[in-house]
Amino acid sequence: MAELGAFFGNPNIQRQGARARALAEKRDVNTLRDPLTYAVMQGLLGTRPDEMGFSVLNPDYEKIKKVAEPAFALGLLGQAAPALAPLTKGLPVGASIKEITPAINQQMAKEAAERIGQSANPYTRSLQQGYDYGWYHGSTGDIKAFDKGLLGEATGAESAKKGFFFARDPQNPPAAMLQKSNDPKSIEFLKKLGKTDEEIAKLNTVSMEGHGAETASGYAQIGGSREYREAMRKAKAAEKRGNWDEYEKQMLIAEDSEIKRMNDAQLLVAKYGDARDTMTEKINQTFYSLQHPQAQAELLDKKYKELMPYGWYNTYTPEQFNNLKTELVDLVGEKAAKSAIKEIDNFKAIAAERALIDKTQEGGNVMPVALRYENPMVYDFKGQAYREQSYNDLVEEAKRKGHDALILKNTFDAGSGTPKLVDVGVVFEPNQIRSKFAAFDPTRTKEADILAGLLPLGVLADEEKRKEITSLLE
Repeated sequence: MAELGAFFGNPNIQRQGARARALAEKRDVNTLRDPLTYAVMQGLLGTRPDEMGFSVLNPDYEKIKKVAEPAFALGLLGQAAPALAPLTKGLPVGASIKEITPAINQQMAKEAAERIGQSANPYTRSLQQGYDYGWYHGSTGDIKAFDKGLLGEATGAESAKKGFFFARDPQNPPAAMLQKSNDPKSIEFLKKLGKTDEEIAKLNTVSMEGHGAETASGYAQIGGSREYREAMRKAKAAEKRGNWDEYEKQMLIAEDSEIKRMNDAQLLVAKYGDARDTMTEKINQTFYSLQHPQAQAELLDKKYKELMPYGWYNTYTPEQFNNLKTELVDLVGEKAAKSAIKEIDNFKAIAAERALIDKTQEGGNVMPVALRYENPMVYDFKGQAYREQSYNDLVEEAKRKGHDALILKNTFDAGSGTPKLVDVGVVFEPNQIRSKFAAFDPTRTKEADILAGLLPLGVLADEEKRKEITSLLE
């Protein structure tokens, strides 16, 4: 703990840890008969996992790390108890460790940063550490650390098995794609309507804000609901262990989850169709409820087709629906148009519900993240719909040339919906990824924990982790 600065807490525990580390230096811990118990005890005595002396080549390295990290967190919390009071000031009486831990994360990260000359502000500190913001990742689960073992699980794409993918709004889109029209006649027409150059420019500008988050949201839909994905993961794990009872149980949970999801989706589609048919029927009745001379009837029919071309209800914006309601009132009066307007509002509500379901997935999670890279390979697709080089080829080229990331600029990526122009970022190591809300502890830049606090967030409140440590100490 000495390198962390002035020690606070129980000096007896510090001395015990120091003695244990001194003894460990005299022998190779990789030859211990019971490395897991040793890792737990060292962690509880305040030894950081990366200081225990275990080699990454140790066949049990991942298991050791898995128990060492929460043990270190528990030990650190016990030693830090005297310092908790000022950190938890303002929290409610009986506040849980989930509420306390972020405060400790930020405070300790701040102190570690100040000792090496980095900013006390997490955002400024993250920039000093080389993180780049604006990236999003879509997932059906809660990610605490990115895992190479799960690469490609959602999409199955070859490129997805070779790196972690993210999307952001395009930073430098082609100028031609930022304008809706270059037609001088259209611009002249708007000027005749009294629009200023500034108003015309605003009307003619294409906004790409939100493209990154929306693309990530599309990927959060892939692979089924969170319940389905979790059950399938457990089923695969049970299959590897040969636990066929657990395998059957999890497969049934996954199947039931998917059946429910499909049934709900079918019911909503049917509800949408019924509302659409009722609405169009009422509009037709309202539109043609009055008797008109032949010439006027033909003009009315033309107006109907202009207002409502084939499939109009699938593409109408809220403003167009409101314009339609106004046209109906102007045509037959408010009282006669009342039933049609009611069905239009009903259809709008069901269409919005369906659109929300289409865009989101139960358990879907869109994460704003910051990425760290020093030597990225950059490739600009320039907004072309056709890719002359595949993502997979470019990822392989970037890795072959020793780049630590790949930035694919101005590419169309569909996620699971309509393709949007975005920049796609690919990094190759979990420790290059941080949550936007991370503590950005400079002493933990090599770790995969996306919150990068000195205490792994939530690990102390994880009942399974505590049971695992307890079982090793018995």
